[in-house]
Amino acid sequence: MTTQQLLTLAIEAKRSELYHQADQSSFTSPRVLQLSHELDVLLLEYSRTVQNYTIHGSNEPLLS
Repeated sequence: MTTQQLLTLAIEAKRSELYHQADQSSFTSPRVLQLSHELDVLLLEYSRTVQNYTIHGSNEPLLS
């Protein structure tokens, strides 16, 4: 599996966990806020991975 695929799976699992926890308590509970932060970190990492892939994997110039 590629890094992007692994991150996608981790993001979906974290999102599912966050929604489940929010359903059990509330969207403002400390655990949900922690999960939200963890999801943000995963999304940022995914975004950086995609950006690096696009920059380094493209034959097109960055500026036209």
